[in-house]
Amino acid sequence: MKTAIVRLSLLSTAQGGRSLPIVHLRDFSCPVFFKNIPELAEHGYDCRLLVQQYGREIYPGEIVEEIQIAFLSPDGIFSHIKKGTKFDLWESRKIGEGEIIAV
Repeated sequence: MKTAIVRLSLLSTAQGGRSLPIVHLRDFSCPVFFKNIPELAEHGYDCRLLVQQYGREIYPGEIVEEIQIAFLSPDGIFSHIKKGTKFDLWESRKIGEGEIIAV
């Protein structure tokens, strides 16, 4: 499984983010929407945040400096992303933002 390392900034509950933390008992699935990449702007892309490997819960409002992310369509994504690529994390609404820090 090809992964990237990302920095995440989850919105607080008051900002419209999640009301509960992302648990570390399983990986977290959600779509991401890439910013400023015309080739990827048409729709969201399913991802898995590898929270089990991270080893602890991620709370609303928290910034996580390094966590692995995997994409269900890696061939269509990895040719376009690089260090500094930004994206929005969704769960029925925007719940946070991320930035690729290593591919």
